[in-house]
Amino acid sequence: MIEMMLLGFLMDGEKTGYQIKKYMDNSTSYFFNTGFSSIYPKFRKLETQGFVSVSQTVKNGKLNKVYALTDEGKRAFLDWLAIKPEIGRIRDEAMLKIFFFDYLDNEQRMAQMEAYINDLREHIQTLGAIRDRFSSSDIEPWKMATLEFGIRYYGFLEERFHEMLAERG
Repeated sequence: MIEMMLLGFLMDGEKTGYQIKKYMDNSTSYFFNTGFSSIYPKFRKLETQGFVSVSQTVKNGKLNKVYALTDEGKRAFLDWLAIKPEIGRIRDEAMLKIFFFDYLDNEQRMAQMEAYINDLREHIQTLGAIRDRFSSSDIEPWKMATLEFGIRYYGFLEERFHEMLAERG
């Protein structure tokens, strides 16, 4: 799936791995993320498959690889995009810990829940600031929809954890 994400980022033009990671940090990282250690090996694979082409430029005395989508890569991305996605499984450390909260005393549980709720609030504020920053831009509607989904998702978690505190506090 990382390969398809990288191809998707190239749909609107060529980019360096650094530019893609920066774009990812402000968009998909809230629901799907990867690091440089995965990006560059995936790009090598995509190049071998003929899905991307690579050129090199020198900027500020540094050699940069610039990746561009090939026609074959665009077809592969659009074919992947046209397939119905599978329902993702939740992988959330907070939920895993809460599952085992019976082994903690009440004070420890409350402290963890309150700290997690505060983290959720900060996350929601960060996403809200991103939304505010991009709302005046001409951002594609589906990208804005995923941002709004993220805000509502984390808002739901915050609300649900408040309810859990009230029910078991």
